[in-house]
Amino acid sequence: MLMAAALVSLSILTNAQTENPRGIYKMTTLTGKLGEVKAPFEQYKICTDSVTLMVSARAAFFNISDNDHRVFNYTGEQPKSEDDKSTLIYDSNAKQFKMKWWSTYTSHLHFPKNDWCIEKYESDTYTEMSKIFFDALTGKAEVDAANPLTGTWRFIGYVDELRDVKKELPKLHEQYPTSKYFNSFVIFAPNDWTMIAGGTSGGVDKIEYNGKKSYKVGNKTQQVKWLTKDRIAVEEHIDYRTDWMIMERVTDGTTPLSHITSLFISKSR
Repeated sequence: MLMAAALVSLSILTNAQTENPRGIYKMTTLTGKLGEVKAPFEQYKICTDSVTLMVSARAAFFNISDNDHRVFNYTGEQPKSEDDKSTLIYDSNAKQFKMKWWSTYTSHLHFPKNDWCIEKYESDTYTEMSKIFFDALTGKAEVDAANPLTGTWRFIGYVDELRDVKKELPKLHEQYPTSKYFNSFVIFAPNDWTMIAGGTSGGVDKIEYNGKKSYKVGNKTQQVKWLTKDRIAVEEHIDYRTDWMIMERVTDGTTPLSHITSLFISKSR
């Protein structure tokens, strides 16, 4: 009976390692020119059924890209033939996966020339700053009655004068899908704020609220005018003029990540 139980357990463990990776994973080790080393740079993979996104982090700045141009599904560890240099995904489940890819780099500290690299990824592994960023990316922030600024806001563009905002709003909405602000978000949390620009980059910083009419990031105080309960104008000083950033609260229950993945999916078609 003990032997049978052990075989069953081994079977379950083996099957679990052949799943398609789905979720957010951080690179923990890299095996390449210097052998297996701790991940020399901070890198994440967001694995979905439709697209795989890579997030590169440096300090409090994050770059989002469709670096892999493929969905990560389990392939097994071995290539189909000696000439097959396609990327391999294996030892994979919701907790981890390994990616084996063929490097042609001529001079790189970690990547060999004409040989395989192996990157190991693990889920639920973040730095303090990246945890803030990914929580903002995937969260559905609730409105805080004590501070209605908190939540997720879509940044749709600028107006020169607030008195013209009613006339300018239809134009902003019409132009938004083709503007540089498309899929740009501001996520206000109790102690941090996250800005995502065009679905490709983001940053995290500390925030201080001065009631609901202004907030302070670093040494810069931003004045806020409430147009409606779900629409605000934030004062922005550019050179010698004052413009107003128009932001609208995301109220449909979607996350910034859902919009960003849709952006990359549409680009790949």
